[in-house]
Amino acid sequence: MPNAAWRRACNGLRDGLGSARATIKDWWRARTTGFRTAVRTITLLVLTGLVSLAIGVSTACASSPLGPHEATWSVTLDSTLSVDLGPLGSVTMDSPAGPLGVEVTVGEIPGEPDPEAVSAETLGRVLSSDGAAYVALITHPELTVERGVRALADDALRRAGLIESVLLSLVSVARLSGLRPHVRASRRLPHAAATVLVTTVIAVAIALVVPAVRSAPEPGNRLQVLAGTPFANARLSGRVADIVQAYGGRVAQFIDENQAFYTAAENNLRAAWTAAEATDGAVDVTASDGVVDEASVRSAFEAATLRGTTPLVPASTPTPTGAPTPNPTARFGAEPTPAATTNAPVTGAWAVDPERNTTAVLSTDLHCNLDVISFAGVLDELADADIHMDDGDLTMTGSQPESICVDALSDAVPPGVARVATIGNHDSDSTVARLRAQGWTVTDGTVQQVGGLNVLGDTDPDRTSASGTVRRGQEDAVQLGGRLAATTCRAADAGSRVDLVLIHQPYTFAPLVAEGCAPVLIAGHVHQERGVKTSVGGNLDVTQLVSGAGKGGTSIGQVTEDAYLHVLSFDPDGELTAWRAVVLHPDASVTVGAWQPVPAAQQEAS
Repeated sequence: MPNAAWRRACNGLRDGLGSARATIKDWWRARTTGFRTAVRTITLLVLTGLVSLAIGVSTACASSPLGPHEATWSVTLDSTLSVDLGPLGSVTMDSPAGPLGVEVTVGEIPGEPDPEAVSAETLGRVLSSDGAAYVALITHPELTVERGVRALADDALRRAGLIESVLLSLVSVARLSGLRPHVRASRRLPHAAATVLVTTVIAVAIALVVPAVRSAPEPGNRLQVLAGTPFANARLSGRVADIVQAYGGRVAQFIDENQAFYTAAENNLRAAWTAAEATDGAVDVTASDGVVDEASVRSAFEAATLRGTTPLVPASTPTPTGAPTPNPTARFGAEPTPAATTNAPVTGAWAVDPERNTTAVLSTDLHCNLDVISFAGVLDELADADIHMDDGDLTMTGSQPESICVDALSDAVPPGVARVATIGNHDSDSTVARLRAQGWTVTDGTVQQVGGLNVLGDTDPDRTSASGTVRRGQEDAVQLGGRLAATTCRAADAGSRVDLVLIHQPYTFAPLVAEGCAPVLIAGHVHQERGVKTSVGGNLDVTQLVSGAGKGGTSIGQVTEDAYLHVLSFDPDGELTAWRAVVLHPDASVTVGAWQPVPAAQQEAS
């Protein structure tokens, strides 16, 4: 019964609608031709206008300034105003266009019409103008937003007008061709309709297709001020072109001077190393302008032989037991003598045997000075290093772009050299990931074997970024040292041992010395060369090396203070037997220090 009632209701509704449709149709046919034409035209214009406006608004794109920058504004459908600041990030806020969103992509700051005419004096004026534009943006952002929205509205209307014209042209084609639903599709278009259709297609192509495929002129200009630099063929535009024009000469001069400095430094390193090797590393050798003062080296060498501190000794000087038989060089006229009997431990130049020993090059606090990093790689090559150790602060802030610092050190270290790094307070998780991806062993609180040595270390407990220094976790430096000390003693109890602890801050040393289960501790961080000392530890004598360049020693460009690298020699049992410093001076001269013995242990003051 309910179904029958429902059918009767539906039939009644259908009959009512049919009757109403018939009444409206009769009413419509009773109107005059002019009235019907006017209504059709108005309806067509309203519908096509609404469609065109919707498409025009949703696809609007316009250029309007944002502060001193050129900027592209476009409509989105997310109800937000988003400003893309490129490498600086983005800003998002509520849209001033209601339900429609606005996306702003910031471009360059327009430059002067003739960048070649810009000087340091004129640049000051234009930069002041840029500053005023930033202030205006910050103090009255609504004016900038209103201007951008108006530009979008203008573009939306232009687009809507074009779309409206296309739609009306297509309607005209249909009407001129006499097309009706009952007419067969094979019916030919009248000549007038074909003309309108072709004209419409051509207009659309000109308006939309041609701008998209035409070749834009090559932007920017080549600046004469960059001639002879790697950027000689670069094209620059906007304010950056003005800045380069004003200061490019100074930049080019800086590049030239920097390249000359480090070329001289490398030549001096090679000259000093060669001369030092001729003495078996018995004396300090300094090279300047690619030349070593041979008379000074000879005098120092003769004094060393009289003290008995060089394997290349005259016949009257005994050689300690266990010292390798020297290969004297005719350069200094030394003759080898049979070894004498003594129970003294063999360290320093006596104990350096490149064939048996493990040679390690130590760098620390490089702070992304790419030229000093390259210099360290040359030392790896000359020393025939088995291991390169980096003791942290390879970067400035550890940011992702600073992966170039890791890349530079990885490229500088010769192939086949084992690599281990600890993480300093200026390094980050990004630094760790990049190092590991390039084959570095990164200290992580466990004992790791690197180049035949058992190495322990861990990430620095502090984290220094552009915003300051904070604690990474719960530990401070002393607590970290205590944890590492416990690890070294557990290894010793298990019948193994840690050969060295590579850690960034020397403030971790106290508990490690107190336990005395690791014989060598290495740190940087303090930007001072404190050299090597040995302390009486709980179980072993503990040798400590603290080093690093002065705070200006690893700045960008030429070093302004002495920058230190070290070469360490370990015997086959992992014992440190000798060390030497290699110093890059601010005048590009280089000192290759003599091999130094491990100092005797002293009791730490309480």
